[in-house]
Amino acid sequence: MADKRLSMLLDRSRHTAGTTTLIGVVLLALNLRAAIAALSPLLPDVQADLGLSNVTAGLLTTLPVLCFGLFAPVATLLGRWIGGRPALLAAMVGIVLGSAVRTVPGMWWMLVGTVLIGIAITIGNVLVPAVVKQDFALRQGTVTALTTAALTGGAALAAGVAAPLAQTALGWQGAQLMVGGLAVVAAVVWAPQLRHRHTTVAVPAGGPSVLTSPVTWALATIMGTQSLVYYALLAWLPALLRDGGVSAADAGLALGLFNLLGIATAVATPVLAARLIDQRRLGVAVGAVWAAGLAGLLVAPAWYLLWAAVTGLAQGAGIGLALALIVLRARNSQSARRLSGTVQFIGYLMGAAGPLLFGMLYDASAGWSVPLAALVLASVTMAAAGYRAGRDRPV
Repeated sequence: MADKRLSMLLDRSRHTAGTTTLIGVVLLALNLRAAIAALSPLLPDVQADLGLSNVTAGLLTTLPVLCFGLFAPVATLLGRWIGGRPALLAAMVGIVLGSAVRTVPGMWWMLVGTVLIGIAITIGNVLVPAVVKQDFALRQGTVTALTTAALTGGAALAAGVAAPLAQTALGWQGAQLMVGGLAVVAAVVWAPQLRHRHTTVAVPAGGPSVLTSPVTWALATIMGTQSLVYYALLAWLPALLRDGGVSAADAGLALGLFNLLGIATAVATPVLAARLIDQRRLGVAVGAVWAAGLAGLLVAPAWYLLWAAVTGLAQGAGIGLALALIVLRARNSQSARRLSGTVQFIGYLMGAAGPLLFGMLYDASAGWSVPLAALVLASVTMAAAGYRAGRDRPV
């Protein structure tokens, strides 16, 4: 009888710990784009206050994506050196510090704060999938869906509240601090996780390493092409539409559709991927939807709201699939950490180049047809990589 009671207490304790960890992981994910998204609607005020040029303002939006790529290997090493849980707590502290530094007067403080935020978010990008693999092996599709939804939802929330907050006595500085304060909540909830210690299982000898596995490179191609297409369209869609005679308000509506509709597919895609033994068809479908929406903008621009909706659904599915496959293809949490770091290093460097390459193609061709055709080609490459990565082969 005593043994039965003890077993029930242990089961209840494990369930509580799992629930607390889940809440903590979702709060961590909520902060993995919020501080970046909050700056975009504040840029005119920031430029006016700090006297920033358009080039410097553009750099503020590009720097975090560069950090996602450049510091992904560092995040992998940090997780191995001090452990994933302490590193994730440090990431939340980094977001808070970076948000505070950005409020100090001066262009260089704004740049330093942005880099701090970019590095902190990179740690979360890389290590959250490892925590999901380690703590939620039986629910990894569902938990990946929740974290992806929190990531995209946090960005949408921050972008929506930043400008109204800046119109109050808080100003743009206070608005940034308020958004950065979300990381304080996440840090407080996550801090008790440092008491938990988990043993990890080594990758069996004889299997392919992360760098030599063809699956890794297929995943990196998915992450890279979806990032490149997403950030290029995010940066240039309003300008593209305005050149076609669309009003500023309608171009903003299209951009809103593009961002908001992605939340639904970002939630659904990881759940679907986890239920499938083979995700090849899903990978091809995501690339095909991207290609269809971009081709629509190219050949039938008058239906721009439809294509904004189609590409919005595709971008949510793209990031959801990329993150889900990292978790599903990894053998264990150690493998997930290394795989996540490698894939995001390559992927986000490609993503950071997207807006620049799109703009260069526009300047070279004096029109939008060539850059849009290039994005269609990138989407076809994404579909091909999705087919390759979709086969059930662990790394």
